[in-house]
Formats: sequence, structure tokens, C-alpha cells
Amino acid sequence: MKIFDFRLRPPYKGYAKLGLYSPVCNEAAPQKWHAEPSRAAEEKSLDLFWKEMDEAGISGGVVIGRQMPDDSASVPNDDIIGMAREFPDKIVAFGGLDVSRGVSAAMDELERCLELGVRGMGMEPAYCQPPRYADANVLYPIYARCEKAGIPVMLTLSFFQGNLDYSDPVAVQRVAQDFPNLQLILAHACYPWLLHVVNLCLIQKNIWLLPDLYMLNPTAPGNQMYGDAMRWLNGERILFGSAYPCYNMAQAVRDIDRFGLSEEIKEKFFHGNAEKLLGTLPR
Repeated sequence: MKIFDFRLRPPYKGYAKLGLYSPVCNEAAPQKWHAEPSRAAEEKSLDLFWKEMDEAGISGGVVIGRQMPDDSASVPNDDIIGMAREFPDKIVAFGGLDVSRGVSAAMDELERCLELGVRGMGMEPAYCQPPRYADANVLYPIYARCEKAGIPVMLTLSFFQGNLDYSDPVAVQRVAQDFPNLQLILAHACYPWLLHVVNLCLIQKNIWLLPDLYMLNPTAPGNQMYGDAMRWLNGERILFGSAYPCYNMAQAVRDIDRFGLSEEIKEKFFHGNAEKLLGTLPR
């Protein structure tokens, strides 16, 4: 079965300098209670990363630029675009945006990323300064431009990012309704708002869920509901993502087995939905 990983943070340039690797985030709580180590992450070795990816049966994945108010926590879009050009048979580039330095600057960066061929854009609204909800008015020009360009927007939303209400999917619902032709990917799937976001996804056809480690890790509270959610949605618009290096790639693939999903749903989850969303994927 083909496997496409929609959330990779490889040990490459800017990503290797992030706190995700110092220490490796799957060695810290709460991940450490279940995690298997990754030698590639520990050694920050891209050669070992490709080897681990191949051993996990993963053919390619999305790597996302990360723009934050703190430059030391950011990953330049040029790093991500450069990686996709260097490894076109493995990597799909999503740019990153942050409106902390102003909407005009963010729009300029968006236009530059579009010219350089990104396949999507990512934002972490609650990490902006000041923090923003997903439906903040300053984000609307970005949504409008991405909708016009026909590329998806990935929003990272979970309890880790600001007060709990910043990850409430109600704000995302308003965005989805205002931009019906914009595809919205919810990284971390608004955890822990699991029941809310799954049913939102059922009725709002331009919302895609990327639950990554909260689905994969059986110790995450409420985790068993993801199996029910997959069947409830008939496997539609849910994407596989390991959140590497916060999850060992091979372990991420294996941990799906406990849900007892049908082959049809697994095909959608591991690659079919990604193909529907992005079109052609690396082979």
C-alpha cells in the first residue's frame, strides 16, 4: 500500500535547528511514554531520515515552512522550497506565514511563495503576536488569495497553542463557510475538540483533518475515538501524518493497525485523500 506522510519535519537546514530536535520531541513527555527512538532524529542525519522513511514504507510527504514571531523558532520558506526542488520525488513544499509583522508583509511573502511553486500554505494563528483565532480578520486576505490560487491552507490548532478556545473548531467553521472553495487542513485536528471537529468535518466538505500524533499515540486521552471517527466519515478527508520527529515513522504506520480499519479506509487515509487534495504526489 502506498503511504504519503502529510506532516514531516526532517533534519534539514532550519528544521534541524528547532527545539523539536533538542532534545528530540518524541523523547519528552507526553510522547516518551510510547515512543520508539529515531536514530535519524538523534543524529540529525538526513541520510538516515531517508532510510527510516523507506523502511516505514513512506514514499513521500509534505514539509511546511514555519514562520513565527521568534526567528529562532522559524524555518525559512526558502529552506522548504529548496528541499522540494532538491528531492522532487519525495517532498511537497508548503510555505509558512505569520501576520505578526503585518498583513502586507505576510501577503508579500505569500505571493513570493506562489511564484516559487508551493503546493499549500501553513499558519499557526495562536502563536502570532498578538495571538489570533482562525477567523481573525487579518487572516482573511490570506484565505482569499489562497482560495483564488487554488491551494490549501494548513492551520495548526491544538491545546498546546494558547488558551483552549484558540483551538475551538467553531472559528474554523466560520472560515470554511466564508471561503467555500478553500480547502482547510487542520493539523493536530483541534485536539482535544475531537467530537466537535469530526462532526464539523462531516458537514463541512472543505475541511480536512490531520490528527497526526494524537491519533497515532494510544496513550492520548480519547484516542480510541479516532477509529470510530474514521468509520463515521467513511475515511474521507482524514490524512495520515507522522508529525516526525515527534513520532517514529515506522511506528506511526504500525500503530494504525489497532483501529481495525478496512482496506478501503486505509487506502484513503494513507494516500488516497492526499491525492484527492493535492493531485499528483511524488512517487
